[in-house]
Amino acid sequence: MRYILFLCTGNYYRSRFCEDYFNHHAARRRLSWRADSRGLAPDITVFRNPGPLSPYTVEALRKLGINLNSGTRFPLTVYPADFLAADRIIALSQREHEPMLKAYFPTYEPRVEYWEVGDIAIEAPANAIVKMVDLTERLLAER
Repeated sequence: MRYILFLCTGNYYRSRFCEDYFNHHAARRRLSWRADSRGLAPDITVFRNPGPLSPYTVEALRKLGINLNSGTRFPLTVYPADFLAADRIIALSQREHEPMLKAYFPTYEPRVEYWEVGDIAIEAPANAIVKMVDLTERLLAER
């Protein structure tokens, strides 16, 4: 089994959507890849998000008929072991996440690929979800 690691700031919205969307479709296509996700913020509890998962992620995945496999866990912070375990690493915004990776994980930053999907304050969730579906479908097609 090979692993993809999706990264965003708080592991509450974007990376979790990509994790569940990817895993749902990878399993249906019988791919030998699975995804996990983590947050880059050093203390993701500071965000005080209500509940374990963004309501935008919950709603979008349900509309797409996808089980919320990661929905019962609370956001997780990334650690060096997560980078080491991943065969492929994708951060959801170069503008937002590259500075964080260079500051906290400079050894692993060269391995990171970037997508450009804005967080809620930057991009409307409806637009972001469409982008994440498209980018994740392209990723699935590569497998």
